[in-house]
Amino acid sequence: MRLTELLDVLKKCPLIASAQASPNSPVDHPITLSQLALASLGQGVTALRLQGIDNIREVRKHTQSPVIGLIKQDYSDSSVYITATRTEVESLLDAGVEVIALDATLRTRPNGETLKELIDLIHQHKTLVLADIDSLESAEVAVNLGADMISTTLSGYTSAGMPSGPDLELVRTLVKTIKVPVIAEGRYTQRWEVESALRIGAVAVVVGGALNDPVKTTQMLMPRTGATGSVGAVDIGGTWMRFGVFSSDWQLQHLERMPVLEARQDRLDWIRSQVKNSSVSAVGVSTGGTVDPNTGELWEAKALIPDHVGSIFSEETLGVPTMALNDGLASAWGHACLPQYAGKRVATLALGTGVGCGFVANGSILMGKRGEYPRLNDMPGPGGKTFEEMLGGAALSPDPTANQMAAALQAFLQAGIVLQEMYFPDQIVVCGAVGLSKWLSMYLQSPGLSASPFGLDAGIYGAAALMLYPPQ
Repeated sequence: MRLTELLDVLKKCPLIASAQASPNSPVDHPITLSQLALASLGQGVTALRLQGIDNIREVRKHTQSPVIGLIKQDYSDSSVYITATRTEVESLLDAGVEVIALDATLRTRPNGETLKELIDLIHQHKTLVLADIDSLESAEVAVNLGADMISTTLSGYTSAGMPSGPDLELVRTLVKTIKVPVIAEGRYTQRWEVESALRIGAVAVVVGGALNDPVKTTQMLMPRTGATGSVGAVDIGGTWMRFGVFSSDWQLQHLERMPVLEARQDRLDWIRSQVKNSSVSAVGVSTGGTVDPNTGELWEAKALIPDHVGSIFSEETLGVPTMALNDGLASAWGHACLPQYAGKRVATLALGTGVGCGFVANGSILMGKRGEYPRLNDMPGPGGKTFEEMLGGAALSPDPTANQMAAALQAFLQAGIVLQEMYFPDQIVVCGAVGLSKWLSMYLQSPGLSASPFGLDAGIYGAAALMLYPPQ
């Protein structure tokens, strides 16, 4: 088959079904995998990616659709295992596949063989080469050696890096840089991901686990498990710092609080002592500022909490497994875990010493890669002041005047409009000492607007929820 002929086939349906089984899976049988492949073909798929000679021969009994063939074989002298040597190539050529997929990373191959030797051998038999790569560098090498197509199959599975989902950025880079067709593959589980790769410029997308591997689909849908036993929860605000102990069913059992300590290390020492004395198995942290969820580093904050930037909330610093997020995000996650809000689009407006905001939809917290949160607090409200300057407790006197309350109410109503028009939530939940004050809480009766069921403890319940019901 010529490359142009294969591309014409993929234009009819750019979804390539990979029918492969996880190791030791009960479905790892040629007849079963053949039936899975045929089920995809019956829905309009026009090309398959298959592993193993027996599986390929069984599928060939039932269809002549183009097959991208490969053989996975472990070798003691190399980490390359997808069509690693001449032996696997010759078996695939004998099976008559239209395309041979092989590992084209820069790793050393078994037996001292080279990628060029294998590509030349495949081309001698007038068969197409699909190079499974992990980076732009390996793609460029493969193309220079004669690969007919590139696939992002191995992105995230080598030392080149590990994206959390499909590596759309690598697809974007390859489409701009590489002069051969690009196929997207690796961790595609949603239709929008497939469509995004195609719109970027991939000629096709290979999907395996989400289509034909019940082991992987079960893993994808298995509810995440949180910490077992009691967990600790930390809430650091502009006025108070609190530590709570929660049972495994999210019941607050004990609460300690004290005025916020001036020094960062003193705060960490206090938290660590609370963790040690309570014997909790894990701790969640809700705090003002922006926390990188991957490292626990608080890398940006306002002066409401002194000496805050540079704080690190991690197992190394607190002594137990730890997850930390901005307080608006943590509070929003806590609300989204409640029975009355679970599965809804939920926005949280936290009005305490400062103003926080968070939004949860489809089981995910809306935030940046480094834990950035929606900056409603810094947006201009009525009259040109920011919402934080009009609604934050630090800007209001302990006993607000009538004029302050009137201005704050106007800002509150405007903040609700902003949240509604930006995120289209099913519910806006208000929390924090200002939000639940008598003079403001009377306005929380409108449809789609409610006071937090947690009362003044939304931050600490949200911190506990981070560990008991881990977000994506």
